[in-house]
Amino acid sequence: MVWTPPGEEHWHGAAPDHFMTHIALWETDDVDWLEHVTDVEYGGARHSTHS
Repeated sequence: MVWTPPGEEHWHGAAPDHFMTHIALWETDDVDWLEHVTDVEYGGARHSTHS
C-alpha cells in the first residue's frame, strides 16, 4: 500500500515485463489526474527514483 499526501504530484506504474494492479481510493472529488503516459514513454528508458 502507498499513501500520498494531498497536493503531492506522483507517478506509478509497471514495466512491460512486470505486473501491477492499481486501485485508487480518495475521500473527495478534488483530484487532478495527470496526462496518460504514451506508448513511447512507457517503452523508453527506466529511471530509478530510489536513493
